[in-house]
Parts: sequence; structure tokens; C-alpha cells
Amino acid sequence: MHTEQKATFRCLVMATGYQPQSRFAQALQNQQNQEPCSCPYPDHGGRIFQDFQQFLNHAKIEHPSDFEGLNTQQSRAKFREVSKDFSVHTLVSLVFNNVTRSNYSSVAKAGDRSASDIGGLILNSEKEAPRTSPTSREERSASTEHDFTGRKDQAPSHVKVADPDYSRHIPSLYQTTPEPSNGRSTNAMRSSRLASQQPQSSESQSQQPVPKSQQSQGQLGVVIPPHIDLRYPDLIFHPGNRLISQEELASEVKTIYEGLVMVENKCIHVDRAAIAEEGEARTNLASDHWQALIALHRTLLHEHHDFFLASQHPSSPPALRRLVGKYSIPMRMWNHGIYSFLELLRRRLPESKDYMLAFVYLAYQMVALLYEVVPAFEDTLIECLGDLGRYRMVIEDEDVRDRETWAGVARSWYVKAADKNPTVGRLYHHLAILARPRVLLQMYYYSRSLASVEPFQGARESIETLLDPLVEKSQHTPLDDLSTEEVFALAHASQFDHSSIEKDSFGINKPTAKFSAPKAKFLEKLDIYVGRVTAKWKDQGVYVAVANIAGWFDYGEDKNLIRHALLQQFYPPPPSDSSNEDDVNARDNQKTAPPSDQQEPEKEKDRIPVTPEEWEQAQERIENNCHLNNARLLTYETSALVFRRLSDKNVLPHVHVMLAFLYNIASSTYVSYLIADAPWVELVAFLNSLIKTEIRHSQSGNRKHVDILLATDVFPGEGERTDELPLPEDYHIRGQIWAWHFPEKWLEREQDEEERYLELASTAKNRVVRILRLAFQIAKASLSYSFLLRWLV
Repeated sequence: MHTEQKATFRCLVMATGYQPQSRFAQALQNQQNQEPCSCPYPDHGGRIFQDFQQFLNHAKIEHPSDFEGLNTQQSRAKFREVSKDFSVHTLVSLVFNNVTRSNYSSVAKAGDRSASDIGGLILNSEKEAPRTSPTSREERSASTEHDFTGRKDQAPSHVKVADPDYSRHIPSLYQTTPEPSNGRSTNAMRSSRLASQQPQSSESQSQQPVPKSQQSQGQLGVVIPPHIDLRYPDLIFHPGNRLISQEELASEVKTIYEGLVMVENKCIHVDRAAIAEEGEARTNLASDHWQALIALHRTLLHEHHDFFLASQHPSSPPALRRLVGKYSIPMRMWNHGIYSFLELLRRRLPESKDYMLAFVYLAYQMVALLYEVVPAFEDTLIECLGDLGRYRMVIEDEDVRDRETWAGVARSWYVKAADKNPTVGRLYHHLAILARPRVLLQMYYYSRSLASVEPFQGARESIETLLDPLVEKSQHTPLDDLSTEEVFALAHASQFDHSSIEKDSFGINKPTAKFSAPKAKFLEKLDIYVGRVTAKWKDQGVYVAVANIAGWFDYGEDKNLIRHALLQQFYPPPPSDSSNEDDVNARDNQKTAPPSDQQEPEKEKDRIPVTPEEWEQAQERIENNCHLNNARLLTYETSALVFRRLSDKNVLPHVHVMLAFLYNIASSTYVSYLIADAPWVELVAFLNSLIKTEIRHSQSGNRKHVDILLATDVFPGEGERTDELPLPEDYHIRGQIWAWHFPEKWLEREQDEEERYLELASTAKNRVVRILRLAFQIAKASLSYSFLLRWLV
């Protein structure tokens, strides 16, 4: 009787006082738990019986020699003895069932085309007996079924992959119906062999053959695999693996590359043909056509997977490992295997939505698999995963939660990529797209993308999708009705399109109303806005500072002189780069050239200075740049308003970012004069309030503590002050062209993405200390800032 039935019966008796009278009720109450048992004799196929009595009835009929004349207790003992004798048979069966489960991959049909670019690869063979090269690859046909689980989750029932050292002569324990051969099984064996061939383990090398005398008489016709020892029936040794030679790897890589090139050309041809058809009469594609296209591109992805697996094999020589980078395999996989087809699907929306969803999932799984097994190319693969997550987010127009989920997935991949390459502006451009419709956050990421050490010029086009609608909205909406973030973006819009300057009646440049009006309205609303959002301004203040500073660099303009001044000083080219020397020689030749051959005057002003003398001559040109003066005006007036909030701890991140920027400019050899008109008066008052608070909270309560604090370096040396961690805003400004002051390994102190932005009690303390130390370094940088030393007295 089951436990639930007995419990119900007892509850019924206790609640009603009913006493069972019938024989049926008594039988249910007294019945013992009966567990099913199976027949241990191998020739009966493991028949299952509900209880031991049923098995005993069966045994007395089918196996009378073992159970005739035994009582129940003796029969149970005999059953255990027989089960132990035949346990090896069951063990062998389970092992062979596991061996036959193998992964396989969907691959393309290989043609006669050869890969001439790797055909000449020559490897230094080791001094050993040559091994037999693998046979030529069988023709493989692309599968058209619609699956998205990847090749490692698929295995047709007729494919049996076993260790070649012993499986060829082992008879099958079960008779199976023969099925037609599939070409994919050959590729499955190839992928399985490449993925698993490692040096033979010590257990398998120490394996000793089992004498025939140890085999049970009931196991006639059963061959024990070499990785099973009957002395230890419960222990299964790891099967031995055969090493693969470098010649075999080279042959395998060449064969895979042949198929990859063939399928890649087919994908390029099909995608171009489909795009060309869009210009003509557009017709909906049939379902089998879409499935065929998905199968073709899936095959190309599988070919790339096999190429990665073979070329990056642990036994492969450096020559093979370099092939992936030499032939731009990751980029080709993205461009021809994923991106081109996704764009085709996107242009065919909404009819292609289901197929686009299916292919996004398929590509995401394949790239995620490569990210796990090919760590050498994780930078590219991480960005590909972010792009796929962004595609998935874009096509989700029904479920808002799914859209936000995939936006978070894409954002996490881009942040991970930015952690590895913080100077690449392209990654912040991707994050700006994911920040829609938040105006200030988009403005921050676009500015960060354009002011990076490696700016992404495509962001100049994308930022127009943010600014143009705001400019159009402002034409029929009063500025008072716009939000603080919108008027802030409008002030930058006129700076971005260079419409912030006009000439007055005397021919003198002055700011236009398109710039002055939004700037004034932003400053008018800012103080109230900071007091209303409170703690949110810790992040938003950093966003405002980064966007204002990007205006100094003309939003990523290539010929911006401030950018080149910082690059030449803090990011000098390698010694082998002779571009600067060539520029100097070219200018010397230009001076001696005839007047007709010299550059036109309008091109002379775009010349980038190189030598200190040229930078000194360019100072007047920089100071008279009207767009730069507008950017300085917006930056300084915004910071002055923030500096006046003396007791507000929420403005400290903005103050820290601005002081870091002023410190870097003050340390510049060529453009340090640009910060002479910074709001020093407001900054001195703000710093004095911080010092008073620091003295009041110190244990000694005197000025000596502050003097020791200021005399310490801004950042600790390696292994020093290990309790100091990067501030949250350090991650917001790293990779910028002006943020060169961080030590090399400073941001490696905290790796957890979830904890880096937490505002702990120690965070505010460290932020105040950082601000005071940066201000002290600015005061020491040049005597021209002697008025800043007043706060030190």
C-alpha cells in the first residue's frame, strides 16, 4: 500500500472513528511496501515484475533448476546470488549504450575546389614513424531540418562512435535494424576525434588485460572492452585516446577550409541575389526557401566551428593556430555567416520574423559555444554575442519584458567587451543605441564613443537620430516645456552641427540664439533638477561632465588640435612609426617650394602641429576657435553652478570628473593655458568646505592630518593601500582621450561588475580624498594657478 493511501486511511479512521470490518480494508491496512524487481537472467531481456512473488512464480516455471523446492526466504537469497553473477552483463550493456551516443555536426557538401592559400603550409615533422593520414572527406549534404540546439545535442540513432582501438572487433550486444548511411556521420566522427584526442591517461596505460578464466560461464559470446576490469565491476576506466599528429591536423584543417570557402561563396552569392531581388517586384519567399537559406548559413557556421576546433587544437603547431587570424576567420564568420543574412531577414520583416528569431537563436548558440572553446578570440566573439542580443531585442515588438531582457543581455556583453578594450569607441556606440529613449544616457555614450582614444566615426551619424528630433521639437515647443535633459541636448546639438556661431554687424563671431537660449535654460533648471533627483545625480552628473568635455574635442573630429596635443604627449606612436618625421620633412620641402606649389591658405589652418615651435604658433588659432570657446563656456558655467552646492554629497562625482579633466589638461605641455578661466573661485570655496569637514571628522582634529593626506600620491603604487578601490566614476571615464592619469593596473583591483557601482560608506570617503589630492596636484602643476593655493592656507 502506498504511503499516501495508508496516511489517508489512518486520517479517515481517526476523524470518523470508523473501524475496518471488511477483509479488503484489513488487507490494505496490513499490506507491506512492495518494490518491483526485474529478472536478472540475460536471455529474458530484463522483465519487470510488480513484486517478488510474481517473479518467484515466473522463476519456478522458467528457471526450475535454481528455484524448485525453495521457500520464500531461500528464494530471496538465491535471487540476490543470481543478480550478482549476471551484474557484469548489465554493466557491459550500459557501457555500450553510452559509447554509441555521439555528437555530430551539420556540414556542407565538399566540392573539388582547393584552398590554395593554406595548401602550401609546411610543418616540421617530428622524428617518429609517419602515421596514416585520414582519408579524404566524404561528401556531406546540408541538413534542412529546423533545429536550433547545435551539433552537440544531436545524434541520429544509427551513428555509433566508439574508440577505434577496440570497437572494430566487438560484436554488438543488441541486434539493430540497419539504416541507410548518412554523410553527417563522417563529420561527426571527425569533430568528436578532434575534440577528444588528448594524451592517454595513466589509468588506461596501466590497464591489464583480463584473463579468460575470469569470465563467467554465463557470459559466453560477450567481449569485455579493455577499459572494464572484472576485478572492479563498479569502476569504469577512461577509454584510451589515440594521439593525432601534426600532419593529420594540417590535412584536416585544409579539408575543412576547402568546404568553408565553398559554402562561404555560396552564402555570398545567395545573399547578394536576394538583395538584388528587392529592387524588383518584391515577392514573399516560400517557407521551404527560408528553411533552405537557414540551413545553408547554419552549415557555414558549423564549418567555422570545425575550423576553429581543428586549428586551435592543443596539438596544433603555431603555424596552424595563426591561420584563424591570418585569414580573418572571426570577421568572415560574422559578415558572411551571420550579419548579411540577418540584414536580409530584417529587410523582409514582418514576414520573416519567425525565421529571423530562429536564426538569431541558432547563431547565438554557435557563437556562445565558440566563446567557451576558443578563448584566444573572445574579444571578437563577445561583441558578436552583444550584436546578436541587440538584433533579438530590436525584433521583439510584442512582449516588453522580453525586449528588456534581451537589451540587458546585449548590454552585459558590450560592458564585458568594454572592460577588455576600454579605448575602443565602437563599443560605447552600441551601448548608446541600447540606452534609447533616455536622452541624457544616450548623450553620454555617444560623447564617450567620440572622445575615446579610438573614436568611432559612425557615432557622428547615429547621434543625429537623437539630436534632430529634439531640434524639430524645439521649433514648435517652448523651452520651458522641455525637460532639463532635452534642453541640455539642444545646447550640444547646435555645437555639433556648427550652428552655434554667427557674425555680428562688425564681422565678429558670437554665439547664436540656437546655442545661448538652450544653455541659459539648462543652467536655470539645473539647480532645481539636482535637488529633485538627489542621489540619481551621482550618475547623471558624470554623464553631463563627459558630454561637456566631448565638446572640447569637437565630438570626435579628426583635425581637432586638442586631441592631437594629448595624443602626441600621452599616446606617442611607436619608435618605428616615422609619420611625424615625414610630416616635418614635407613641411620643410614646402617652405622651399615655389609659391604656386604651396598649400592654399584655407588648408594651412587645418595643419596639425608637431614640433613645440609649431604648437606655440598654433596657440592663437586654438584660443580664437569659437566652437571651442562655446564648449568651454558651457563646461565652466555648469561646473560653477555645481561647485556652489557646498553641502551636497550627490555632486561629488561630477566634481571628481571635472578635477580629473582639469588635472590632465594642466599637465599637458601644449594646451595647459585653456583652463586659465576655469571657475576657480567657486572651486576654492567648495574645497574649503571639504577640508573643514575632513578636519572635523579626523581623530586628531587638526590641520596636520590634512597635510599628510595631501602629500600622498593620488593613486597608490602596486601593492600599496590595498583597501583603496576604484571609484564608480573611474569606470565611466576610462578609455577617454583625456583620462590618461590612471595607473596601468588600477582598474584591475575590482573585477565584479555588480559591485563596482555600489555606493558604500568608504566610497564617499575615498571620493573626497581623491578630490583633495587632485586639486593639490593641479595647484602644483603651474604657478599660474597660484590663486588656487588659497584653500591650502
